[in-house]
Order: sequence, then C-alpha cells, then structure tokens
Amino acid sequence: MRKVQTPPSRQAGFALGFVLVLMVLGAAAFFSLYAQNQWFQRLSDTRLDALQQLNAVKQQLLRYAQFQPELYLSDLPKNIRTYKESRKIPGLGYLPCPDEDGDGSVLEAETSCGNPRQTGDDRSGFVMGYLPVGFETRNLYFGGLSPRQFFYAVDERFVNGNNLYNNGETGRYAPLNPALSPAAGTDSGSPPSLADGTMPWLSLNGQAGYVALIIFPNAAQVFQDGFMQDRSDVKTATDSRVDFLDRRFDVSGQRVNGNADGDRFFFSESSDNPGVNDVIIGITLAEWQAVMQARLCAQRDRLAKVPVDEAHWLNPYDANDNPAGSDWRRWLANCP
Repeated sequence: MRKVQTPPSRQAGFALGFVLVLMVLGAAAFFSLYAQNQWFQRLSDTRLDALQQLNAVKQQLLRYAQFQPELYLSDLPKNIRTYKESRKIPGLGYLPCPDEDGDGSVLEAETSCGNPRQTGDDRSGFVMGYLPVGFETRNLYFGGLSPRQFFYAVDERFVNGNNLYNNGETGRYAPLNPALSPAAGTDSGSPPSLADGTMPWLSLNGQAGYVALIIFPNAAQVFQDGFMQDRSDVKTATDSRVDFLDRRFDVSGQRVNGNADGDRFFFSESSDNPGVNDVIIGITLAEWQAVMQARLCAQRDRLAKVPVDEAHWLNPYDANDNPAGSDWRRWLANCP
C-alpha cells in the first residue's frame, strides 16, 4: 500500500507552531523567573538595608552608653534630661528607656521604665517599646531614622531611668559595672535583689545574655493561625506589638514563642525560624563590657586623678554619700 505523506507545507506549519509554543512557554518561564529574582532581590535589598541600619543603631546605642556621663554635661534638645551636678552624673553603660508613644522622644512617664525580674516570669527583667530616635547631642544622633521604625528591648537594670529602685536621688539601678556587682545593698528597695553577676536574660535565637535588642519589623504578614497584621492604625508600642512583630510556629503548625508574645525570647529571620521576617541584632553583655572598658581606658590618666573619697561614678556606690557611684575604678587596673 502506498504511504500517505503529509505535505511539506503542513509539516513546516506544525513545526513552526510548535517552536512558537516553546518560545512562548520559554519566555513565560524566563519572565516568571526574572520576576521572582527581582522579588527576591528586593527582599534581599530590604534585608541588607535593615541590617545596615540596625548595625548603625547598635553603634549609636553603644556610644550613648559610653558617653553617658557627658550626656548630662550638655543639653538634650529633645529630651527633658539636661545638666546634672557632678555627684549625680551617672557612670558608664546606661542605655535609654524605650519610646512608648512613638513620638521619637523619651518624655514624662517614659523617663522611668523599670520592670524588675521576677522568678518564673519571662515577661519581667526587661522593657520594650519603639527605638527613641529623637536624641541629638554632640556624641549621639540617629540621623535619618523615623519614630516607630524600629522596636527596642533592653534589660531594665541598664536603663538610665528606673524609679523602681530605691537608690537615693539617681532614679536608676545602681551600681552598674562589668561585674554587675554588688547586686544588693542596704537600699535594694522593693524589687527582689538578684545575685551578684546575674546575667541579662534577654534571648535571641535561643541564646541568652543580651543587654539590648534592636528589631526591624519587616513586611506585615498573615500567619498560619489566620491572624493578619494590620498597620493602618499605629498605636503605642504596647498596643502595636502584635501588628509589627512576628508570631512563630513549629513544624506541626503549633504556635510557640515568638516576637509578638511579650516575653524575653526573640527570634530573627533565618532558615531556623521559618515564617519569621523580623530582622534583629543585639548587644551582648560581653560586647557592652568591651566597649565600656575601651572608653574607661581612653581616659585612664584623667580618671585616675579623681579622689577616691569624692562622690563620683568612678568610686564605690553608697546610697547616701555616692548614689551615682558604680566603682568603675576597679577596672582601671585592666587597662594596658
């Protein structure tokens, strides 16, 4: 039997159509991949920008702690805390209270932010709010940052305004030094005293020992339990926390400790924390100790001339005679 052949024109038409289909599918795949790459690139750029800003904030906070005495020798234009007499000037290491109302400053009730640690209460021992970006001094400037842009958690012993401690006229936890000692004195006040050398217990990705954490809330999310973050009506830091900070779930979909829960456990975006897009960096106690020691050593010769019996942050703490004392003199011996 004679074999019927498809006319060449029909074969060519079929081949051309097939090639066109492949080209269309290939173009669609290419542009889809390109769009995905662009999306991932935008995510990567956002995360990179956030990390750069977070690291800049971290350095400014460390400078704030380093230059704590100097902050009280000059005016703070956007904060009510100004000049203090010598005997009331705090020592090194204190950090600002968080901004609760989101105006960028620490004013009125925000200037005292204690939350003493209670045994078994993971919501105690630290305070959290917006990063206070309104400080402007010779040594500190959060340039270009907006109020409510970052959240900020800090061990409540390290804040420079904490009236829950009965330590004379200072209104803060004292003494504050690298050894966190002595932790209890005759004026321990109503908060329960901690043992000498009690480490900060703020935790990031399962690792405790953080003095402070700075948090960049990434894009709003809809979580596995159906909760949708709504940032259309920004409120106080306490009320807005659930709409800015992430919930977290285990592999079975059960809700576990997350950044929105209000406890001391925090988790940053990583492959170990699926579903979390908050980007967080912190200041560990070891980092804080090293930076404060560097500042102390830079002024060793001048500080060594401070009389040992003078009311001064360099000398030992006494509720009545030296309420700002933190006994930093002990660490002068560690200077090279």
